[in-house]
Amino acid sequence: MQKKVILFHLLSIFFFSCSAQQKELSLSGNYYTINLDGKKEPFVPLSSLFKSVRPIILETKKDCLIGRITEFQVFNERIFILDARIAKSLFVFDIDGNFTHKIGRLGKGPGEYLQLMDFTLDIENGFIFLLDNGAFIHKYKFDGTYVNSIKQQAPRSSVSFIQFYKGKLYASVKAWEPAPDKCMLFEIDQNNGKVLSSFLPLKYNKGWDEAFDTGHSFFMSRTNSPPRYNQLFMEYIVSIGDTITPYIELKSKNFVTKSDIENILQQADESVPRKLSRYLRERSMIWDMNSFVESNDFIIFRYNSGWNWNDFFTVIFYKAIESVKIVNYLSNDLIYKQDKNGMFVNFRFSDTKGAYSILVAEEYNLFRASMNNDEIVPDIEKIDKLLKLNEKEESNPVIFFYEFK
Repeated sequence: MQKKVILFHLLSIFFFSCSAQQKELSLSGNYYTINLDGKKEPFVPLSSLFKSVRPIILETKKDCLIGRITEFQVFNERIFILDARIAKSLFVFDIDGNFTHKIGRLGKGPGEYLQLMDFTLDIENGFIFLLDNGAFIHKYKFDGTYVNSIKQQAPRSSVSFIQFYKGKLYASVKAWEPAPDKCMLFEIDQNNGKVLSSFLPLKYNKGWDEAFDTGHSFFMSRTNSPPRYNQLFMEYIVSIGDTITPYIELKSKNFVTKSDIENILQQADESVPRKLSRYLRERSMIWDMNSFVESNDFIIFRYNSGWNWNDFFTVIFYKAIESVKIVNYLSNDLIYKQDKNGMFVNFRFSDTKGAYSILVAEEYNLFRASMNNDEIVPDIEKIDKLLKLNEKEESNPVIFFYEFK
C-alpha cells in the first residue's frame, strides 16, 4: 500500500512537471489601474450609459419553470439559463422569451448529469459544455444533441466554474489541500480532461481557497473577446488567453489582506461562511468584484465593502479618458420617472450589445405597484404584459436588456 501511495505522488509530480505553469502575472504590458479610494458620488443615471431598455418576458409553463437563476448567457438570439438548485436544469429560450428546449437531463446515463454547477459556450462551433458535480464536463450541441463527456483530471481538486475561449477550455478550481503554490486556474484538454496548463497561484487570492457560494461565476464577460476573471480577494481583474494577463489593477487601502484571511480561517468551531460574515460585518473591507459589464466606452462593476446586503459600491470606468466614478448606485431613469435608489439594476450578464438584469417573481408586485402609481416611463415596451405579472402565481423571471449607446 505504501508503494502505491509513493507511486501516486511521483506520478502527480511528473504530471505537473509536464504541464506548463504560469507562476507570475506579467506586469510589463498595458493595463488599466482603478483607485477604489476616491470620492464617492450618490449615483449615475443609466441613460448616460445606455440608450434604451427592453423587457424580455420569459415564457412560463411546466416544462421550463425556473426557480432561481444560477447563471445565464445570451448568444446568437438564444438565452441560456441555468437553475442549478431548484429546477436543476439548463433552459434555452429565444431572444423574445419563448422556451425552445432543455440541454441534457438529470440521471446517470450518457448525456445526463447529477449536479449542474456551471456552463460555458463555444460560440465559434456551436457547442455548450456543462459542469457536473465539479468532476465531469458534458458536451452538447446548441440544439441539445449530446456529444460526449470527460472527467477532469486535476489531482485532488474540484472544478467550480468553466470557460471556453478560442478552442481552449479553462477551469476555475479548488484544491482539496490548499498551498501557496497551488493554482486557481487550469486549461483542461477538452478531449480527455487532463491539465495542460495552470495559472494564478493562490497568493493572488491572499491564500483563500475555501468553498464559498457568491451566487456568481468568477469568469466575466463570458462571450466577449477575451473573457475576464477575478476571484473573491484578488486585486487584479485578468484577461483569459494563452497567457493570463492583467486587465485592471485595483488599488485600495481597504482590501481584505492575507493577514485578514489567516485571522478568518483561525476562528474555531464555525463554518467558513459564518467566519467570513462575522469578520466582514465588523469591518468595511473590499472584496468580491461582481456584476461586471463592459462596452467599447466603459466598464461597470460592483465591489463589496463589508458584509450586509447594501454594503457595496458601483464603479464606472471611462476607457478613453481613464476616469473613474464610484457611486452608491446606478439610477434607473430608463424605467423610472424619478430616482428610485437603483431599483432593479442587478446586472448578471453583458455582451457586445448591452447588459442584462433580472426581475424575479418575488418583485412583481412591487414593480406592478410602481406602474399603477404612474412611476414608470410611459414608452417602455410590453407594459400591458408587465401589468399582468403576479408573484402569487408560478412565473418565470423577466429579463431587462439595456442596450449600449
